[in-house]
This record gives sequence, C-alpha cells and structure tokens, in this order.
Amino acid sequence: MRQVKFYIDEEHYEELKKLAQEQGLTVPGYVKRLVLKHLGEIEGGIEENLEYLLQRQDQMRKELGRIGLDLIKLQKRVEYLERYIRREASTKT
Repeated sequence: MRQVKFYIDEEHYEELKKLAQEQGLTVPGYVKRLVLKHLGEIEGGIEENLEYLLQRQDQMRKELGRIGLDLIKLQKRVEYLERYIRREASTKT
C-alpha cells in the first residue's frame, strides 16, 4: 500500500475539516473516502443516493408533464378528425 501526501492552504483545509466533521470523519479519512469514491471503490453515501433519486424524480415529473401535454394535443387532434369524418360522411349520404 502506498501513502499519498499533499499540501493545501489553510482556508481549504478548514473547508475540508468542516466537511469531514459533518460526515463524522477525520480530514485524512474524508479525503481517502473521496478518492476511493471517485475511483469507484466505494458506493456513495445515503445523502448522495437520495440527492440522485430526487433529481431523477424531478426529471421524471417534467417528462410526465410533457407526455401529458402531448396526450392532450393528440386527443384534440383525434376529436377534430372524428368530427371531420362525421361531417364528410353526412354530406355523402
């Protein structure tokens, strides 16, 4: 196993420290988790999965709304064609 070491300025370290504390981790543990997650070694946390699902739900809601509008337009077109066909049929008899 290899060690990775890098330096960051105080401001960024404080941000990392805050984020690590929110996750109940140390700064090195948090950075390690970020790297492993990026490399696909570990799954995202519940919060990330929830965020993803909420985004997908929003996308699906928008798509369903669009489909609903398309169905309304289609229904109006069918009704128009039915009236047209009835009118044509009544003029031929």
